[in-house]
Amino acid sequence: MLIFLLILVTQGCCKINEDMKKNKIKNINFISDQNLWSFSEWELLEEKVRNKIITTNHETKAFYIGKKMGKKILKNYSNSFFTVTRFLPKEKRDLVEIIYASVRYPDEIVDTFDLNSKDKNILLDNWKEKFIESKKYSSIIESVKAGIPSIISCYRKAASNTNIPDEYYLSFIEAMRKDIEISEYENIDELIKDYVYGSAIVVGYFLAYIYGPNKNYTVNDLLSPSKDLGIALQLTNFARDVYEDYYRGRFYSPNNLLEKPKNKTELENYVFKSRKILASEAEIWYAKAEKGMDYFASDSQIAIKTCLELFRKLNTKILSQEMPLDYRYSLSLKEKLSFLPIKKFWKLSLLYF
Repeated sequence: MLIFLLILVTQGCCKINEDMKKNKIKNINFISDQNLWSFSEWELLEEKVRNKIITTNHETKAFYIGKKMGKKILKNYSNSFFTVTRFLPKEKRDLVEIIYASVRYPDEIVDTFDLNSKDKNILLDNWKEKFIESKKYSSIIESVKAGIPSIISCYRKAASNTNIPDEYYLSFIEAMRKDIEISEYENIDELIKDYVYGSAIVVGYFLAYIYGPNKNYTVNDLLSPSKDLGIALQLTNFARDVYEDYYRGRFYSPNNLLEKPKNKTELENYVFKSRKILASEAEIWYAKAEKGMDYFASDSQIAIKTCLELFRKLNTKILSQEMPLDYRYSLSLKEKLSFLPIKKFWKLSLLYF
């Protein structure tokens, strides 16, 4: 359940795992627009990247290998966000791809890997321990040789270069853990404070440090619009995935606004109302975020403004179009391109591959 990462356009099947069976609904198969990798596929990628890093003698080369890995992960999981980030300067784009990889993997532990709750918690515990341990190393090569996953080792380098506080990543890991055990929230304030902060707001903060401030602003000035946009994007994600999350046993519409369905008979009404509640709340936060977009560095503004516009358009679709329960809202290629400056299309064609 992430944020700046969420409209995914390639096709694949998402198998219901043990946690999805909390509601005891059988014989449901979701068709997801994510090209999901299994745990073994992630392990294979890690092995390949690790071997490349430990056989090089140059930190610059090791970081380059990590950036290529981040790009591969981002392109596989989110074509929309991948497209938006093509308009960033290469240095910033590379860092964003590493950040994406570092949040994608813990999210996959919770949402995709066919594991029980105990094993998911063990994986998250190990990931957290490796992240804390990675602080001992200033070298990517030495970190990987010491057994730190390459994603974490490269994240550590990126975070060090941009002064991203460790507390943000630790908060993210703990938010992912809540998706294993906690399924509902009493009100919007509780949802934002107890879950969205770690799952979305801190990721917005990551990007604020990378995108950088415009003239006469500081990184601290970027935190408020980053927070607002992070909340908006996450709520749109929730609204889009209400039906799917029901089978995961997750109910993000606050209890004080909508009772969760007691059985499958009540599901249709719940899904339609929940979509509207969450998307309506998201629109409030998009409006807030929009006011702070000019605070960001000029060379980052096309990317972040396009991100806001794309997901706001998706949110508007959810609000205005009442679609079947299993319908997954998305934007057409034409709709996506309509938000991109025509004069920049040539750059997209050159950088996409």
